Amino acid sequence: MNDAHLIGLIVNGDADAVRPLMERYQRPLAALLQRALGRTPDVEDVFQETWIRVVRSAHRYDPEQRFSAWLFAIAWNLVKDRWARRVDTATVDLVTMPSRQRSPEDLAVEADRAEHVRAMVVRLPERLAQAILLRYFEELSEREVAERLGIPVGTVKSRIHNGLRLMRESDELQ
Repeated sequence: MNDAHLIGLIVNGDADAVRPLMERYQRPLAALLQRALGRTPDVEDVFQETWIRVVRSAHRYDPEQRFSAWLFAIAWNLVKDRWARRVDTATVDLVTMPSRQRSPEDLAVEADRAEHVRAMVVRLPERLAQAILLRYFEELSEREVAERLGIPVGTVKSRIHNGLRLMRESDELQ
């Protein structure tokens, strides 16, 4: 069954219809959340809350839109909420360092850099931040990002370019 049909079943009260969707999108959603949140308890909480919101707002799903784009928009909004509430942001792991033994100083620099990048990404418009997260933090190709978001590859390139430009400009102002 396709995604839109399963959402229709959920709208009509078939709670079991969410299971095939969860199985289909479990890995990419969990991977995105792990890269964005870094902590297993947060990832599990946001993962579950994403699916709860899918069921609760299934009636708002537009079948003309790709389900994956709608799902990731829900998850992204929850990630932003979690970032805004998080007290201890030093453990956010958005920047990958080369694998080697790291000193405490290296770890502190990495945590500062991760916090700086996180702060810049979270301030971007959602469509730009999604493209950047998927491309650089999920390490998807531009074609894969386009498929995930249900948009043309040229739009992905434009969003990435514009997002990185805004991040550079934001960084220069600080």
